[in-house]
Amino acid sequence: FRENGLTNIKQILLDLAKDPSMNYWLDNCENHSDQPNENWGRELLELFSMGVGNYSEEDVKQVARAFTGWTFEQPLPLYPYGHYETKFVFNESDHDNSEKTFLGRKGNFNGEDIIDIICEERATALFICRHLYNFFVEDEAQVPAWSIEPPRNPEAVDTMIDILMSNDGEIRPVLSYMFNSDFFKSSFYKKVKNPAELVAGTLKLSGRYSVVPADGENVGTLYGTTAVMGQALMNPPTVEGWHTGHEWIDGGTLNERVNFAVNQFNDVSSPGFRDILERLGPVVESGDLVDRCLDLIGPIEVGEETRIALSKYAEEVGDVNLGTNEDNVENAPKIARMIQLIVSTREYQFA
Repeated sequence: FRENGLTNIKQILLDLAKDPSMNYWLDNCENHSDQPNENWGRELLELFSMGVGNYSEEDVKQVARAFTGWTFEQPLPLYPYGHYETKFVFNESDHDNSEKTFLGRKGNFNGEDIIDIICEERATALFICRHLYNFFVEDEAQVPAWSIEPPRNPEAVDTMIDILMSNDGEIRPVLSYMFNSDFFKSSFYKKVKNPAELVAGTLKLSGRYSVVPADGENVGTLYGTTAVMGQALMNPPTVEGWHTGHEWIDGGTLNERVNFAVNQFNDVSSPGFRDILERLGPVVESGDLVDRCLDLIGPIEVGEETRIALSKYAEEVGDVNLGTNEDNVENAPKIARMIQLIVSTREYQFA
């Protein structure tokens, strides 16, 4: 995905099919001409290309047959003087070399033929474009519901589909259109931050970490922090990855998210917080405190109920003087409390 993310859908799917890790994880190394294994074929259609509802069980079986013989070669010994890379191999003697019927087409298909057919389907373009829209613009319904839930912005997705298909599956033109569109430029606060985004963004704001120490100090702590929020980094629950959007939020994970963000501003000497104080200036009037803080840590747009709650605290605090060291000692905790209230809001959970 990283090497070919801006290239062609066919190339991405082909690389995915030949990846030894994927081959092993989805059992295609156990997919033999005399004993087909449908795991890879099913996930190729369901998770990586077309989505549920656009193929039949018989199609899954035909895909499995077409990918027989696609396996990998494990070097032996594994680690004599270091790591040897596992490589994809095609075992022709283990390939089902007979006629197959897939999506209404007949032929002596192999894996590459199947991928070619998949990429000609509008259902595939829809699936890919919804993923792009979901990742970059706003949270869609969860993928398993896409067969019954229409896109949030059908016109935008339809245009993306047309661009993808008219460019033979090239992704770059689709992204170019999307990033220059009004719907992308106006898509503020429509995506729930995933745990990594929440943690990294809050740490950047507080200035607690700028560069991960070379000795790995605190890396384990940060990994554990995202894990309790539902995202164990580099360890997704399945090859599908994590369910995103509102599924990041439940009673337990919301508590972890809020507590983490609040705790980063317990220390008023943290670099990020000191920077906020300096940028606020020597005097902040009560009526300006909410907007000034929202601008400095976002900018963040909040709803009426949230603004009322924040303004109530600002009224209690009154005008804040930050011109001298004595003023800072007295008033920094008040500003810190305002920041903590803001990072506790519903709106802070979105990006």
